[in-house]
Amino acid sequence: MLLLLCCLLLTTGLPVAGINVDKSSPVNSDSYPIDSVASSGVTDSASQASITGEFTKSRYTGVAGDPIEIAHGYNNPDPDGAAYLLVGGNQISNTGQTVGFVDVIKISGSTTTINTRLIGTEETNVQSCALEEVSCDLEFRDTNGDPIADSLSNLTASSGATGASGLVRPLVPQRYRLAITDGTFTVDDSGVVTPTAAADQADLILKKPKLSDKVEVFTSVDPKIATEDIDTESLNSLRKNGLERTTVTEGNRVVLGFESTGIWGALSYFAADADSIKAGEAVDAQALVDLLAAEEGVSLQVQQTNPSGNEPRSELDLSQANADDVTVILADDGELNTPSAPTQFYLVLNTGDDGPFTHNPEPGDKFSVKFSLEGAEDMRYRFNNTDQTSPPDPFNPVDSGSEHPELFPYWGVSDTSTHAEASFSIEERFVRYDHVTNDGEILVEAENGRITGTTSLLPAVETSVTLVNDAGSTPDRKESQLDISDGEFSISFDTDELTPGTRLNYNLYQGSTHRDSRTVVIVSDSDNPDRLMISNATQNVTVTEGENLSAITVVARNVGGFRGEGELALTVENSTVAGSWGVRLDPRESRSFDFGTTTADLEPGTYPFSLRLDGDVHNGTLVVERDPATTTLDEDEPASPASGGTADDELDGNGTTGDSKPNNETTVDNGDSSNGESTTNRSDGDSAPSEEPADDKPRSSGLIPLPFGTREAFGGTVMVGAVYLLGHWV
Repeated sequence: MLLLLCCLLLTTGLPVAGINVDKSSPVNSDSYPIDSVASSGVTDSASQASITGEFTKSRYTGVAGDPIEIAHGYNNPDPDGAAYLLVGGNQISNTGQTVGFVDVIKISGSTTTINTRLIGTEETNVQSCALEEVSCDLEFRDTNGDPIADSLSNLTASSGATGASGLVRPLVPQRYRLAITDGTFTVDDSGVVTPTAAADQADLILKKPKLSDKVEVFTSVDPKIATEDIDTESLNSLRKNGLERTTVTEGNRVVLGFESTGIWGALSYFAADADSIKAGEAVDAQALVDLLAAEEGVSLQVQQTNPSGNEPRSELDLSQANADDVTVILADDGELNTPSAPTQFYLVLNTGDDGPFTHNPEPGDKFSVKFSLEGAEDMRYRFNNTDQTSPPDPFNPVDSGSEHPELFPYWGVSDTSTHAEASFSIEERFVRYDHVTNDGEILVEAENGRITGTTSLLPAVETSVTLVNDAGSTPDRKESQLDISDGEFSISFDTDELTPGTRLNYNLYQGSTHRDSRTVVIVSDSDNPDRLMISNATQNVTVTEGENLSAITVVARNVGGFRGEGELALTVENSTVAGSWGVRLDPRESRSFDFGTTTADLEPGTYPFSLRLDGDVHNGTLVVERDPATTTLDEDEPASPASGGTADDELDGNGTTGDSKPNNETTVDNGDSSNGESTTNRSDGDSAPSEEPADDKPRSSGLIPLPFGTREAFGGTVMVGAVYLLGHWV
């Protein structure tokens, strides 16, 4: 009894030292339909092999075409004995057919990484017993115990089971048996291959590949002009020094991100690392070039969509690119529990001169991006392996015809091509200022001291400005940085001692390279940089009927940074213009004006008046009193005495008053000048504004009609708004 107990302890699946065993991890029931393994040929514990071993999981899940790592442990008491890993050989329960594949791998160490794109082919990355150079001690027997084969190469001919050498296409999405064994197997009449003695068993579940239809696009700075060193093989570094946008500044990098599974086994092979390629790392761009060149049904097209009539179309040509212009970076692994199989890769392309394009991209060029896994209905990928006696060439498929020259190995007969598409465009390097004149001078308000605008430059490039004031005895120099965020920039500097009209020399530098030179003009209002305003004006005025309006005085001032021109207009009782001046003032200049040439052609009473200059309005009150020297005669009633008594008392012998003019004339004031001064220069509602005299006295006489009445008539020398400035670099 003691001897039997010891044998049982040795032959049962005990954990192996150094291996952490966790077989409790479940498989998502929605992830893939799983058929149960047929139990035909499975031996009971009494016939277990002397070899012991165990898998760390009961199920390993991956994607067909990608690498997957199998962790295991084993112990063979026979010092000359080997341990083998059976892959496949099981039966699909819902069809009654075998899985159509069996491979036996000679294992060593604690893990085995299987490249599912290469397994069963002549380029397999594992120690397959189907390869001539791998020495294996295998034995296959039928259900009667008679030997039928001693190698995988003659298994198919001997039993009808599909061996590794008879593989028709790459390992398809399905469930495959995994077993640790000493190399002895039983083959039943249906072709199911079962370990005669298995130390442990597990499942390998391969899912169907997927391609996301979205392509991530962002741009990153040209490392040659970046302020700090940029690791172009680090996705985090590229993001940190870039922007999430599809408009790419000429010479910068465009980064295209693709999400796909089922391509990583082939990419690993072409990267000369058939075991695996590591998520989060860069790979040689030549690996992608070779993958696209192989007949693998994987294609990438990046081409210009808007060439001019005779202009050649610019296209991506990876075969002619050098390592400095193209980088392939693998993203971190995704949700699949397969650390050797990433799900995304990023293609980093230089858009500058002599890059990977057939013609250098230029500002205004637009490009389309299309990544495809090709397929066609009623067609499937097949190896071109006619003899079926040796493992096939993994990248030599049967010609599928000129209409569909390439097919993705993992699409079925009902699958067609799937695509991921995006676009990007090229723009020039520029800065565009928000407030400028039509001469290109930058307007800066004295109160905030900020220059703002938009730019295609990226924040990773150090960009600075210098501003120099040469007006004083010694130049005053100021320095500042361009703060760039999301395509907008701002420059701040101290303007406490600067007044409107001050002019500064402005220079822009990118690193140590001079990029732009302009003039900055300090103004009070960048939206109205030549603004004229009323700084002082009479508010309440009393005049005698018929008297001129010289008592209405105005002080006009230019509070802008440029010579201002406008019309100073007087209106009474919201009627037409009673008088106007054409005003022209230099920055910070003030002048006084009055309306002595305008008479109060109004009945006695109280009237509101308004003074307007360049949008500035001043309101006041005008009181018109009756002229004491004037008597109004009514035909029906005698005139009232001017100051007591009777009318007869005021008449002389000729019947006129003592103050009356000769010839008994009674004058009724009609608003004309009574002092003999011409009124032709006075501006009424239908006349043009009057130009101010050149002296410094209040303007009231000698008015000259001007051929204009608004600021626009002076030529409109200032234009405010967003003006495109840098068509090219200095």
